[in-house]
Amino acid sequence: LMALSDFKSFEQRDALFRNSKGKVKAAPPLPSGVPVADTHCHLGMLDNVPLALARAAVHGMGFIECITDPSEYRSDELSAQETYAHLDEWVADARCILDSWGMGQLEPPVIRMASGVHPHNAKDWERGLPVLRELLACPATSCLGEIGLDYHYDKSPRDVQREVFALQLRMAHELGLPVSLHIREAHSDALEILRAEGLPAAGCILHCFNLGPDDLAPFVELGCYVALGGPLTFKKECATRAAVALASPGRLLTETDAPFMAPEPLRGVVCEPAHTVFTLRMLLDCLGYAGEQHALELMSPRPMDLPEGEQPAPLLQPSFERLQEGLDELGMCQRLYRNAVELLDRPNPARRMR
Repeated sequence: LMALSDFKSFEQRDALFRNSKGKVKAAPPLPSGVPVADTHCHLGMLDNVPLALARAAVHGMGFIECITDPSEYRSDELSAQETYAHLDEWVADARCILDSWGMGQLEPPVIRMASGVHPHNAKDWERGLPVLRELLACPATSCLGEIGLDYHYDKSPRDVQREVFALQLRMAHELGLPVSLHIREAHSDALEILRAEGLPAAGCILHCFNLGPDDLAPFVELGCYVALGGPLTFKKECATRAAVALASPGRLLTETDAPFMAPEPLRGVVCEPAHTVFTLRMLLDCLGYAGEQHALELMSPRPMDLPEGEQPAPLLQPSFERLQEGLDELGMCQRLYRNAVELLDRPNPARRMR
């Protein structure tokens, strides 16, 4: 598991994007006034949250979902309770930064919160449960997550991961909250549990999807939302780009997983919510808005990435007319943003149940 110290960070207090060598990179072209949402980030792990929020405002970010874990105790991030407590202060400080840039007319993004016990910490479920119940009842909370299974690192026993995943799905049903799923190398087991427990009526997000169409298909059939972040832009991730064609635009979301998973061309730097604009641009390209031929090239492996002598598997050409649903590029951006806010920027039903 990479530490934050493994990523580059730069001290300049401006709204520019810089790659891992410190070279300024232009923001990708998007329609003027386009709204952008980051449906999964960890603000408590960023060194300067107000600066990140000010940058996000400059780049059109209107909504952020911040993920917390009440069982997580790390030296390089705030606790879940501290993250909740700092929200108002961060937003006020972001407004001051925007004023200092002569951009006081801009507003920092709306921030809503998620809390859940990550599969890494499933072994600490009992310790985190009292705080989790407290945070899930907060007005700012709109999601339970991230929860699920991680068989790559196995930081908690797999049977414990499965038990805690099921327990938190039941909590989401009880409280009327959507869930955000973390699933790594455990998709079959996760599907079995989701089918047994049922998807929460409020919604279910497959966070950080980075596999291919065959892996995505059963989750689409269940009715999951698919959240796409930095991996969608990675040069070798053609299968992930091909998988986009399976999902209805009404089920697509954008995210970062900041401070991790910065998109191209910013790989290797500390990721921030503003970086969502690069993933949004790639998602639009995969939907055919930069030309159907370009989209097909993005979905096909590069010759250099294939084993010597191997030919790429034939690509099933998607219907870009179906994917675009008659929307122009701005209309699609608005649709993707609406997906996020309709799912995650809602009154917390768990608060009314207290």
